Amino acid sequence: MKHFGVGSATLTDWLRGIDPPEWTRRPNAKDDQRARALELRAEGWSINDLAAQLGVAKSTAYAWVKHIPLDADSERARRKQEHAALMAAGRWNDKRAERDRRRAEVHEAAAAVVGDLSDRDFLLVGAAIYWCEGAKSKPWRRLDRLTFINSDPGLLSLFLRFLAACGRTRDSVHYRVHIHEAADAEAAADWWARELELPRELFQRPTIKRHIPATRRLNTGTDYRGCLAVSVPQSRELYWRVEGMMGALTGLR
Repeated sequence: MKHFGVGSATLTDWLRGIDPPEWTRRPNAKDDQRARALELRAEGWSINDLAAQLGVAKSTAYAWVKHIPLDADSERARRKQEHAALMAAGRWNDKRAERDRRRAEVHEAAAAVVGDLSDRDFLLVGAAIYWCEGAKSKPWRRLDRLTFINSDPGLLSLFLRFLAACGRTRDSVHYRVHIHEAADAEAAADWWARELELPRELFQRPTIKRHIPATRRLNTGTDYRGCLAVSVPQSRELYWRVEGMMGALTGLR
């Protein structure tokens, strides 16, 4: 420090015993802001809100209150969470509405492309879905008979339309419900008969699947009705017909 006067006396030495000017004793404005920041933080204010309210930098607000964790259960925090949830729901509701509108448009355009279906269309579609989902012969196990099993009423309805195009009526085939033991097999059979307009008396004894505790099943609700198997008696040549159509469609004859 620069020396003033004689010897080793310093400015501090010269001012010792002299009261400081009045203006140096005025309270610091930031002391009030810091105190207010602590109060607001205790009420659940976030760093961003504190900085905006007090007109200081976020780093300053953080330095003042970083030792006070934000109380997520405070009234202000709860109101902000509820407001944010409402705003998010509003945004997503608009997006969902737009998505649903667009989806309906796409469905309508796709349905227009399909138009009216002929028997030939049902033959080709039925052969394709059977080749995906139906029982097929293997070189080591010949099974020249149509058996189609599925849990989707739409696919089952298409397969029945395929059979109709082949001259097989719904009362000329057999039906069997495959379902887990925890469900009501008879109620499921009644539902399938109503849903697909099938003769209930042609339903055979259901196949019950035993519960495996290690398996985590998701199909356990009230709308679980298992799978329906459609077996077509005396369908060897019809099976060969499906083989032939799929060979023509895939070019792998």
